[in-house]
Amino acid sequence: MNLGGIYKDLGELDHALASTLKSLELKPDNPTAHMNLGGIYKDLDELDHALASTLQSLELKPDNPGALNNLKGLIDQLTLSSAIEQNLTKAYELLINLNNISHQKLSTVFTQAFLPIIQEAARSDLIISVDNNALTSLAADWRLRKSLTVLIPPNQAIEHFLTRLRKELLVLAANQKPIPEDLKALTEALATQCFLNEYVYAQSPEEKELVNQLIHALSENQETFNQNLAIAACYTPIYRLSLNQDWLTDYRITSEEGRELIQTQLQEPQEEVRIKASIQDDSEVKDAVSVKVQNMYEENPYPRYRHADHTDESLAQNISKAIGKESTKTNLPFAEALTRNHSKPKVLIAGCGTGNQVINASRYKNAQITAIDLSSSSLAYAIRKVKCYGMNNVKFRKMDLLDAANLNEKFDIIECGGVLHHMDDPAKGLSALNQQLKSGGYIKLGLYSDIARQDIVNARNQIKQLGVKSTEDGIKKFRQQILRGEFKELINLPNFGLDFYSLSECRDLCFHVQEHRFTTLLLEEYLDAEGLIFCGFMLREAIKKNYQQQFPADTEMTSLANWGEFERKHPPTFRGMYQFWAYKPS
Repeated sequence: MNLGGIYKDLGELDHALASTLKSLELKPDNPTAHMNLGGIYKDLDELDHALASTLQSLELKPDNPGALNNLKGLIDQLTLSSAIEQNLTKAYELLINLNNISHQKLSTVFTQAFLPIIQEAARSDLIISVDNNALTSLAADWRLRKSLTVLIPPNQAIEHFLTRLRKELLVLAANQKPIPEDLKALTEALATQCFLNEYVYAQSPEEKELVNQLIHALSENQETFNQNLAIAACYTPIYRLSLNQDWLTDYRITSEEGRELIQTQLQEPQEEVRIKASIQDDSEVKDAVSVKVQNMYEENPYPRYRHADHTDESLAQNISKAIGKESTKTNLPFAEALTRNHSKPKVLIAGCGTGNQVINASRYKNAQITAIDLSSSSLAYAIRKVKCYGMNNVKFRKMDLLDAANLNEKFDIIECGGVLHHMDDPAKGLSALNQQLKSGGYIKLGLYSDIARQDIVNARNQIKQLGVKSTEDGIKKFRQQILRGEFKELINLPNFGLDFYSLSECRDLCFHVQEHRFTTLLLEEYLDAEGLIFCGFMLREAIKKNYQQQFPADTEMTSLANWGEFERKHPPTFRGMYQFWAYKPS
């Protein structure tokens, strides 16, 4: 088994496979060997076998964090088919109940599994009807209800169905008719879904009037309150409503979905308000564009999520191994502080937003993390989430990254994803970060690709031409025009997935106050100006293999000129953003 691991590290996958299979002949019930086998199959791009082997490992040892971690890294690359339906269902059921995974990566499987029955339920003139057996099946499926509380389905037909269902529930309440008992848990799950996507669904003037009446009716008696709170929460978050606190305390929670509803729409926002009040400004934001960006993210903390990819402490690796896996450049030089398991490297997350990147940095062993952002709302969200994961190695500071020097620290690692391209002068921002990076340190960047965002350029031009305001109503109206097909040149916009299917994500996608886009040539200029060495893009293995076929001489896949040519021939390569590591030589 160990020999198989050595071969895998050497990239000799055929030998790794043979050795690992041999070990399983000698000891068939070894969960670690099955886990390793799944990893080898994944690297060989034999994903069906990778899934089967990983699940076999988990059957032998259900609490195996390594196998669960491998499953998390595999699930979003799988396509539902009859051959793997049973295994994929097992994997989905395992992962949907974890709280250390970004469940959005399950959205493709969710859509493949539930879209057919959702379309069947939508065929009825009235979705809520006694003979709509498809709706009955959906309401009874715990996996569907659970999914609605943790992920946003990036699908037009599903959004349309849930929008119709929400309206029918509202009309029932307006006519003083009770929600069918078998729909209560689904209604609570739908309310959590609406909160997650920040109430991005279309809403008619009639609905707005009925919602106002419903909210008023909630104060009439406790029975009406208990019956209709979830419906009101499908339109307005509970923490914003003036409600009878005794009734709210006594709200009958009869399901897991009810508990999730109160937690997400009341308890967590209240905690964020308390945290936000305690945040101190570490520097005054002076840059005019930074002030506009700050105001935007105070209004819409970005991105909103329920759970994030958190690495079990037993699986955390020293930073040199983590970067080595994510980089394509070989023989990277690492300072001793980045290779020793007992060292405590300093990591800066610049522009941490709501904390996703901070939680993902749990993959770094013993890291001492500093996270900065200019939005108090985003920081409050991040602090709450990091606390949930018990990460006591993080300190947060409210500041513009242009003032990173005020931290009075040098860092071994800096991560800055999706931030520099929203600055007035990205080069100035990169320079400010590079000054705080130690010699021999590494920086991870995420920057918009010009080629990959041409649909967004068209959308921004259309928004400017129409004078659409970056308000809740403006964004919702523009989305509906897209979904109705009113702009043929923007027909591909919903294909940006989650970025289109929540309010703050759509605002960030198309309505941002500042956006720069990059070519690989421009990336090279920026890195050269700062004396940084490109270490390779972070991409799926299939894309890397295609690149190697086109440019076999570039064994390290670090020629930015070649990548520019490759991207022009294969425009979907980067899905909107370049992500890569760069090294600062000593």
